[in-house]
Amino acid sequence: MGGTFSLLNKVTKNAIFEAIEAGGLHPKEFDLQDDDVEVRLKYNWSASCFTIRSEGAKFVGRSVAGDFWDMPFEVYSWEAVTQRISGWLDYVKLDLNTPDLWAELHRDNQLLVGATSDDVTGNTGFTPDEQNEIATRLQTLSEDARRTYSLSAAQMLVLDVKLDYLVNAARRLGRKDWLNVCAGVILTLIIGAVLPASAPRDMFLGLLRAIGHLYGLPDLPMLPC
Repeated sequence: MGGTFSLLNKVTKNAIFEAIEAGGLHPKEFDLQDDDVEVRLKYNWSASCFTIRSEGAKFVGRSVAGDFWDMPFEVYSWEAVTQRISGWLDYVKLDLNTPDLWAELHRDNQLLVGATSDDVTGNTGFTPDEQNEIATRLQTLSEDARRTYSLSAAQMLVLDVKLDYLVNAARRLGRKDWLNVCAGVILTLIIGAVLPASAPRDMFLGLLRAIGHLYGLPDLPMLPC
């Protein structure tokens, strides 16, 4: 074995496919290319990639996962290559599951500023479809709060009354007025000892992530539970 070669025959391609599935990821999320000098396996939604090439009797390459893992390797069998791919996939998943807390904080601050900006937020009324979407999102917010904060039956009753008020308010208030009322209602849940002090910001941001498009705000990813 030497010089250029083709790694991507049926056996080796299937081995890569099976390694991806065994790692709990989906092969369609990856791009596999061979330019007759180097094989490159790229994860489509990040900078993570795995490269392989032949140098004499050995395989050499590099595995990169996100912005925290960049490791060259040198092995002497295809079995060892697949083991390296499996290890790389573990780091790809770690990168996917690791939030960028500073970036999220920055996005959250931008979202809060944007939602209250006169340049972004008009005071037109919500359409019937938008009213229904708000009602659905508030119901989800209620269910999330019950799960996250272990609320008692009495606390849930107060929470549901407040959120029902917001559902009804969306039918009669302009969207900027409704957003101000929403912030105030969530704040009263602290005063009434229904929610812990840390909850209002999280709840308000969660709601903005879900309905920000109604205010002309950019889409933001929902945070994992």
